[in-house]
Amino acid sequence: MANYAQMNPGKYHLGYRFPTPVLIEKLPMHAEDEYRVELKYKHAVIVNRTAYVGNVQAFSRRKGSIKVESDAMYKSVVNEFDTFASYNKIEAAVNDGEEITGLAEFADKILQFKQNTLYVINVSRQIEVLESTHKHKGVSNPAAICKTDYGIAWANQHGCYLYDGKKVVDLLEKGGIQRINELTWSTFIGAPMVGYFPLKRQIIVVDDIAAAKDGVCYIYDMVTASWTNATSATFADAVKSNFITDWNGDLVHATSITPKKWSDTSAVSSVVDFQTKDIDFGHPSVRKKIYKVYISYKGDGRNVQVEYGVDGIAPSSNFYLISSDGSTTGGSAAAKCLNFSGADGSSPGTNDWLKAELKPSASINNINSFRLKISGDASSNNIAADFEINDISIIYRIKSVK
Repeated sequence: MANYAQMNPGKYHLGYRFPTPVLIEKLPMHAEDEYRVELKYKHAVIVNRTAYVGNVQAFSRRKGSIKVESDAMYKSVVNEFDTFASYNKIEAAVNDGEEITGLAEFADKILQFKQNTLYVINVSRQIEVLESTHKHKGVSNPAAICKTDYGIAWANQHGCYLYDGKKVVDLLEKGGIQRINELTWSTFIGAPMVGYFPLKRQIIVVDDIAAAKDGVCYIYDMVTASWTNATSATFADAVKSNFITDWNGDLVHATSITPKKWSDTSAVSSVVDFQTKDIDFGHPSVRKKIYKVYISYKGDGRNVQVEYGVDGIAPSSNFYLISSDGSTTGGSAAAKCLNFSGADGSSPGTNDWLKAELKPSASINNINSFRLKISGDASSNNIAADFEINDISIIYRIKSVK
């Protein structure tokens, strides 16, 4: 003891004073066998040359016992990804009744998912720090999590989210408006699988990884920040694995029979029903007048019907189609608004972009909101597989307040 500290004579209650700082040398792991634990784990990530594993079964050499720690995470020795010690255990929350269901890493952060809760842990320094806690942002299975070019994406019964390294973003919401309502989403979601398609910068959310459903999925485009609902026979299998992105940038998953690759190739379908929200042009309480709608498209639009509704009423009114000579066609209930050779004289079905000029069949005046519907004529013909819309422009005027 004399080599390290001196007792203060007559002042034992003050403890010891150290003339020089005490250095506690950490022994190499191989010399600390009594603290070593052998782990079996369900989830793992590697960050800064260190393995982090969660939801473990730990065998302690010192105690000679096996313990299941479903809510605990351990970190390995640097560059020794299979070497763990009992004192390197990380517990973001203890006895919260939840187990770790997935781990992901992004920007020196570990996202620790439990069934209901997400914990964001900063691992940029030697000591890990719990940075934030997010209720109702957990996942039911690790297949519901994927890494994108923009951060970590995942889905649950409450929504679809993205962590960009700083904050959690709700992808179902934009500008305070819920783009997919809660009932629609919760009915769609089972135990989801989520993947990232880097070639198109899209997040693919499939309804259920285990159930044999109808192959419904939602597609979120990171570039346009828009959602598309689709059906793919690729996802109709009863049992599916998680998604992976292969060396070609293709999104792949496995079934009990064979591996399958995601394809966004269009198919012929008469069941097309695209509807916009009620557009108020940023002024919900101010009256407007709608003059025209322009749709830029390519492909065969002969069986595409465009309708409109105002002030929350479901779209059912038609447009007149303005031909290149200024004349109008369409306007009846059975009319198809894009059933012409193109305002520029081009034939439908080519790869040229066409612009349809649409005029409402009746005056649209003194309205607060406007809504569009684009659908196929299911009673006769399908929409062609090559039909594609690039943009929609609405010509309107805000009316003066009187």
